[in-house]
Amino acid sequence: MAKRFMNYKYRLHMHCKKFYTPEEAKENPPLDVKEEDWIALYGHFEEEAFKAQSAANTGNRKQLEVLNTSGSKSYYQRLYELENSKETNEELDTPKEPIEMKLYFDTHHKKDGTWIHPQAEENYVQMEAVRAQAAMDGIEVNGRQIFEQVLKTKKYYAHGLGHGVKPRPSRELELEARLHSEKIESEKQAKELEEQI
Repeated sequence: MAKRFMNYKYRLHMHCKKFYTPEEAKENPPLDVKEEDWIALYGHFEEEAFKAQSAANTGNRKQLEVLNTSGSKSYYQRLYELENSKETNEELDTPKEPIEMKLYFDTHHKKDGTWIHPQAEENYVQMEAVRAQAAMDGIEVNGRQIFEQVLKTKKYYAHGLGHGVKPRPSRELELEARLHSEKIESEKQAKELEEQI
């Protein structure tokens, strides 16, 4: 619901920006907006706080190196389609890559099959390395864990997983890493003891 409102507000802001003068924009509300609502919304668009936030968002968007080819479909929509596609279900019967990695691969390639950015390819190679290392260590990892390890997380946002997914707390990740290293150490000690016997 909030996403729809954001998109609607964006569309109204684009309507406002297409006019050359502020007066012209104020006098020409969109057809589906009441005039008094438009005047209030136009006032919001002209506030300094809104303009500063808009400029910051524009700057942040320009700094993005790795975009995706998903278009207007959300991460979850693509994931849902991938999970329910017949081909994917047949492929996933064999031990292959996690579905999140397949989605990353699919959404970071151009139509000609090339990567959209070298960093996207590097991220994917790192994901494969993490998965291979976990398999060698005999540890099961899911696609989300691989994403968190390779793409890192910001507080309250997990990269590559859309806005609805919250990253696991760093304390939980620390404990999991410590548990993993202790497990490897105990397996190593058990192997040494077996060799001594």
